[in-house]
Formats: sequence, C-alpha cells, structure tokens
Amino acid sequence: MAMNVIDTISVGQLGSLAQAGVGATHAWGLSGAVLAMGAVRAVEPIVAQAHGEGDREASGQALVRILVLSIPLAAFAAFWYVMAGPGLRFLGQPESVLPSATAYAHAYAVSWFPALLVQSLRAFLQSLGVVRPAMIVMVGGALLKVPLNVALMGGFGPVPALGVTGVALASIVVELLMLGALVFATRSVLREYWPRTPDFGVAGLWRLFRLGLPLGVQMGTEFWAFATMAMMMGRLGPDAMAAHQAALNLASVTFMFPLGVSTAASARVGHRFGAGEDWADAAKAAVLLGVALQITSGLVFWGLGPELVKPYNPDPAVRAIAASLTPIAAAFQLFDGMQVIGFGVLRGAGDVRVPTLANLVGYYLFGLPLGYWLGLRAGWGPEGIWWGISLGLAIVGTSLLFRIRYVHRRGGVRLR
Repeated sequence: MAMNVIDTISVGQLGSLAQAGVGATHAWGLSGAVLAMGAVRAVEPIVAQAHGEGDREASGQALVRILVLSIPLAAFAAFWYVMAGPGLRFLGQPESVLPSATAYAHAYAVSWFPALLVQSLRAFLQSLGVVRPAMIVMVGGALLKVPLNVALMGGFGPVPALGVTGVALASIVVELLMLGALVFATRSVLREYWPRTPDFGVAGLWRLFRLGLPLGVQMGTEFWAFATMAMMMGRLGPDAMAAHQAALNLASVTFMFPLGVSTAASARVGHRFGAGEDWADAAKAAVLLGVALQITSGLVFWGLGPELVKPYNPDPAVRAIAASLTPIAAAFQLFDGMQVIGFGVLRGAGDVRVPTLANLVGYYLFGLPLGYWLGLRAGWGPEGIWWGISLGLAIVGTSLLFRIRYVHRRGGVRLR
C-alpha cells in the first residue's frame, strides 16, 4: 500500500490529468485483476487448516499448485490492464485522461507476473504464521520505489523523463527484486514444505481454482463497487477524479490495519479449526481489535483530513474536494474494518461462497444506487457518491458479523 501511496503522490506532481489517468487505469485494471488476486488467496484456508492438522504434504502441494496457477492468472490481469484505454473510453471517461491512462497501463501490465508470484508466496507464508520476511521485503520495496519513481519519472543522465510510464517501469523493477528477495529470505521454509513429488495434475489445479474463484469474485464485488464509484467521479471531471483518488488512497492506507488483522484471523481461525479446537475467541479478538483500530483511524481523518490530503496534489481545487471527503471516510472506517475482518474469519472457517452475497446486497442494491442518485442526480457531487458507498459498507460489515455467528454454530467447512 505504501507503494500505491508513493505512486499516487508522484503522479500528482505531474498534474491532475496524470493523477486522474493513473487512478482511472487502476479502477479499470484492478476490476479484472482482482479476480486473480482473490484466486491466489485460495491457498490461505487450505494451508491454515492443513497446518492445524499437522499435514505438511497438503500444505506443500497447495504451494506448488498456487504458483502454477499464478502464471495464467497474471496473464489475465496483464491483458485487462492493456485494455484500459478502450475500456475507459467505452465507460465514458474524459478523453483528456486517456493518454496518461494508456501509457501507464501498457507498462504496468508486465508487473503482474512477478507481483502475483509474490502474492502467492505471501499468502502461503502468512497461513503458516510466517509474516516477518514478507514485511521486511515489502518495506524495502517501498523505500526503493521513491528514488526509482523520481529517477524514471523525471529522467536522469542519459535516461529521458518518462512521466507516468517511468512510474510503471519502477513498479516492474521493484516487484522483480521483491520476488527474488522473498524467495531468498524464506528458502528454508519453502524447502521444508516443498513436496518430494509435486502434483501438477489438472484435477488438483482445478480444485484449487474452484476454491479460488469464489474468493476472487468476493474481492471483485467489493472492488467493482469502488471502481463504479470512480467512474461516477470521472463524470464529474478530472478534479473530482483526482480528489477522489487522493482521499480513497488515504482511506486505503488505514484499511491496511484491519486487512492485516483479517489475514491473521484467517490463519488463526484456520489453525484452530484444523486442530479441532473452538475458534470463537480468535474471531472475537480480531473483530474487537479491528473496531479499536478503525475508530482511531476515523478520529485522525476527522481532525487532520485537510492536512493529510495536501501532499497528493498541489491544485487548491483538488485539495478542497479531497478535504470534503475525509470526514465521510472517517464515518465509514468502522464498517470498512468490520467487513474485511469478517471475510478473514469466515475464510479461515472455510466459508468462502455465501459471504459474497453480503457484498451484492450492500453495494449493488443499496450503496451504489444511493451514491448515484445523491452524487449525479441530487447535486451532492463527490460527497453524495461517498455517502452512498458508506451505507453499502455498513450493511456488509453488519451482515458478516451475523454470518460469523451462524457459521460458528454450524462448525465451519473443511477444505480438503
């Protein structure tokens, strides 16, 4: 997420059109790539439950299969990014942002091949409870991203100024280096779990894909809601789009805290479930910790919102719009944390299909229609769109808490 923040701030120095173009690219590109991102997370509940049972062979075979699956999934994600130009034009985005969007998308697409391998390894390691190496590698990658962005975006020596393309090329370099560093740092763990006879059979790959696809759709239904929100912003002009990108980026930073708790909850619940133990305490601890974190984040947004958006864009008009959105971000922090932690708990318990319905109801029956009406029809502008998505988050977060209680009474789902 730090790299996303760095990229957003970097392209903001090139102007609102560049920032809006990159924001629109990710809104389009991630709408397809999110399926691949979610699919590789299929390894999490399988490995967590197998680890709880003490079945190392099942964990190793899941690792082999997810690494194989990540290649075609990365190709799909890359293709979706390459189609950003035509896709954004079809969706009615301003022609003024398309040159930046297309240039960035074509270069950034290549980064998905190392990126998805990194995500697959991270998911496997996190499910075992091995988190420190990935954290160190990610922090190192973020620190390296700053000078690379500056050098490739603005040019240095014989290298010309590449603008938004330079930022995308920096991402490719960093992802490759992180992949190599993560493999090296965890080589002993990977060697320990790598099976003597890796099973590359179609049946095993297909079982993993069938489990991963609902997780991809689950992530997708949430992201598609936010992507639709971005497309609505695009209809209000480049300034609104750039401001939305800045404010949403800030909210995404604080979202990383409950996302981390969600990942931990998935592993801990899966470990206890696999060992035949009661996992209620792990679920309760995750929810309470998430609530505390998000209330804190909301208070920060409420008090410091206008100051936090300043680094993202030098344009006073963009800053003013972004600052008007931060109090709304403060309001939805709690529910945003509840929903991602709820999904993590349910994933560890093996419930990967039904929770998607919460997203469909919360976002598509309530949140987006209200946001469209308030923002584009009632004249509330960007704030109206954000209030709509806030309602969607509240419905999703609350419904998942009831789902956790139901699944716990039923005992969970064994994924083998």
